[in-house]
Amino acid sequence: IVGVIGNGLVIFVILIDRKMRKSVTNIFIMNLAIADFLIMTFGIPELVQFILNRGWLLGEGLCRFNRFTLVVSLYASVMSLVSVCIERFVAIVFPIKAHILCTRKKIICIIMLIWPAAVFCGLPTVLFNRVIPLRPGHEIALCQLIFPYNHLSVFLSFKYVESGIFYFLPILTQVILYCVIGRKLYASTEELCTRFQMRQNAKNQTDRASETIRARKGVVKMLIASVVIYFISYSPIQIHLLYNTFSDSPLPASWSFLVFVMTMTHVNSAANPILYCIFSQNFRRNFKKCL
Repeated sequence: IVGVIGNGLVIFVILIDRKMRKSVTNIFIMNLAIADFLIMTFGIPELVQFILNRGWLLGEGLCRFNRFTLVVSLYASVMSLVSVCIERFVAIVFPIKAHILCTRKKIICIIMLIWPAAVFCGLPTVLFNRVIPLRPGHEIALCQLIFPYNHLSVFLSFKYVESGIFYFLPILTQVILYCVIGRKLYASTEELCTRFQMRQNAKNQTDRASETIRARKGVVKMLIASVVIYFISYSPIQIHLLYNTFSDSPLPASWSFLVFVMTMTHVNSAANPILYCIFSQNFRRNFKKCL
């Protein structure tokens, strides 16, 4: 409930605030909020059924549709996180080029490419998801990805590619870029101040420079916190996959572990609006207006 309401508020406040809509970073944040809103909305039915120890009860059609929507939203969320990281990197490290590379029109084009790419990558879930018993003859069924030929090898290959593209590569990219951004922000304060100074009203310009630096640091801290939450939320399932790949005695995914993993993915989507409130004065102000 917190995640649905929180992400809904993020979308709403950006849409109604003209100043916030002008920020290309906020456009990416709104896209991320849309993806998180969908994850929370379509993930709740399966999570509730798992917590009640009932498995999947809604039939194969909804199994495919629900899992497809969740996976596409997750992929779009990850691509949005990476995109906003790259946008901040260009804006802070190459500020002159940012006016050319990070225009509002280009950012919207990138977002319009993110969703079709996510849909394409998520096609296996709508094509091959099935409702199958937990064990032969067991009354509890699960909504799972089942490939028609060489299921185990194809499934593992799919999971390795998925983990590489949507977990390890994004994490590595963001860690590197945010390290460069942090070094630039914290090591070149004087350079940024000088850039804003003019012959007249030098003090006012210096204050303006300091304000800009503080705002940039706040945004970067907020985005880094989002990446950390994402890393924590999705690490358990990735560690489990890696351990089973290289271990001689693989660990089965217990029911409680599956519930834990699903809960953690929802924690990730629910946490982002809270982070925006903590780190962004604009979001705090607009949230208060709405509430």
